[in-house]
Amino acid sequence: MRLAGLLIVSTFASQRAEGTEKSEAGFTGLRENDRVDVGTRCADIIEKAYKLGYDYEKGHGGCCRCTVAALQNAMDFVPSSKGLFRAASCLDGGATPTAAQNCGSFTGAGMFIGWMCGREDFGNTTLSHKLIREVFQYFEKEYGSVLCKDVRKKVDGNCPEVVGRACKWTAEVLLRRFAHYGRK
Repeated sequence: MRLAGLLIVSTFASQRAEGTEKSEAGFTGLRENDRVDVGTRCADIIEKAYKLGYDYEKGHGGCCRCTVAALQNAMDFVPSSKGLFRAASCLDGGATPTAAQNCGSFTGAGMFIGWMCGREDFGNTTLSHKLIREVFQYFEKEYGSVLCKDVRKKVDGNCPEVVGRACKWTAEVLLRRFAHYGRK
């Protein structure tokens, strides 16, 4: 286990709990064997991710940025990034006028996973690919696709529900990996 990564995460978690500002300075992402201690809060974090995603999409629109914002706010043991939120602002609705590309909430999930455990250089990205593929499996099972037009058709345009689910699934994937959620 990488002690440095764990100490960074522990520091951010304790700062958040005490109500102080959490900073992205020094956060280089989590690695394969890193673990976070969220106590017994996993189910609450997952529920919060769903609710925030749903509410943000319903109130503001913009599936990609709503997914990023919800995950940043629900997964409070990782520092948030205003730049990540800003970068998500043009990737809604498949990022095309035809909605023929990836669902924005799937894209936002990938952006957050990349932020949480991606690399700052051209190093190994196996972990982030593995995690987004787990989210992909949820989309495939539920909607048969990750394409915006296909997902929208399956839910009759109920994008808040799609964003809520994407946030829930992403939180589940990340908490299983880094907090042993659901493991016996």
